[in-house]
Amino acid sequence: MVMIDSARRRWRLAAGLIVLLGAVLVLSIRLGSVPIHWSELLALLGGQKTAHALVFMQIRLPRVVLSLVTGVNLALAGLLLQTVLKNPLADPGIMGISAGAAFGATVVMLLFPAAAAVIPLAAFGGGMAAFLLILAFSWRQQLAPIVLILAGVAVNTVISGGQSVLTTLFSDRLQGVVLWLNGDLSGKTWGQIGLVFAYSVPAYLLIVLLLGKLNVLSLNDTAAASLGVPVRFYRLVIAAAGVYLAAVTVAQVGLISFVGLIVPHIARLLVGGNHRVLVPFTILVGALVVSCGDTIARTIVAPVELPVGTIMAILGGPFFLFLLLRQKGGSRA
Repeated sequence: MVMIDSARRRWRLAAGLIVLLGAVLVLSIRLGSVPIHWSELLALLGGQKTAHALVFMQIRLPRVVLSLVTGVNLALAGLLLQTVLKNPLADPGIMGISAGAAFGATVVMLLFPAAAAVIPLAAFGGGMAAFLLILAFSWRQQLAPIVLILAGVAVNTVISGGQSVLTTLFSDRLQGVVLWLNGDLSGKTWGQIGLVFAYSVPAYLLIVLLLGKLNVLSLNDTAAASLGVPVRFYRLVIAAAGVYLAAVTVAQVGLISFVGLIVPHIARLLVGGNHRVLVPFTILVGALVVSCGDTIARTIVAPVELPVGTIMAILGGPFFLFLLLRQKGGSRA
């Protein structure tokens, strides 16, 4: 009976999140520097041509879809890293993974602009290199949470310095790179959105295949090994999937911090730690959070549009401090 009640509660929560996400998406489509009135929005959704049809199809709708993909990818990346590292403070942005991915992408953008198709792969290489550096610095301390975060901050700082040198040396080629680095969803085409989704699909499939292993990796290593699971292999594979999702997203939209930190915690509060349930809720909450952040970014000082990365930094910074203080208090206890 308890299991039935729990399942019903999860279905109600899922339905509520879907309705809320739908409402946010409608508002996100309607609001912006060029507002679309309700009557016109209904006409557009019905397939009619109106004065703002081009704005709707080529600007507003692609941005809304990209916000969904971005939220899903960054939220899943954070969840995978937190599970593998057993660290509630793990986040691609905080740990320097996003900075490494951005550096790899920037190198291609500035030095090899004709090779735009390999930007996601360059981003993955940069993100993975940053992740391996963090692991190397933290290995002797048995990947202690605070040590991991401090190593991530150090790596992040070094990479950011390298990024500054790169952008200074090639300032004549910057164009939209600076805005992109702040986390920007504007001006993306359907082709770019299709590219980031196509790159993301292999990681989605891998997560589905390894859902059961995520639950096992939540146990301590001795217990996981006793179940016959090659712990180190799966940790590396799942961590690589998390880094990959963060990297291919950064390659298109730039640096958007704290999504991977905030969303998994919200999802755990809603449904607990079973990854078979946690992953779908992380997807829903991630899409909702970034969609809300992007809507705020486009409307809070309209007609000026802020980068969504700026909004997420403002919202996520206090949450990170709260988690950091709670983690420190827990370690003392």
